[in-house]
Amino acid sequence: MEWRLLTALAVLIIGNGYWALRYYQATRQGNRSEQQRVAEMESLQDHWLQFSTVAIILIMLLAPLARQAMLSGG
Repeated sequence: MEWRLLTALAVLIIGNGYWALRYYQATRQGNRSEQQRVAEMESLQDHWLQFSTVAIILIMLLAPLARQAMLSGG
């Protein structure tokens, strides 16, 4: 069971890195107008927040199960 928790944590870390990279790339694009860039950055922030929220909820749901599995030795 603890592998599920570790997998969820890995997905959270990798996913946050992905969204951070996308956000960084959006801030550095010079070929778009300021309004387009701001709109894209706001959209990325929304998706990033949604991803992080779901990942944290999954970790919170899996943590007690992983703890119970570790305590029982299974």
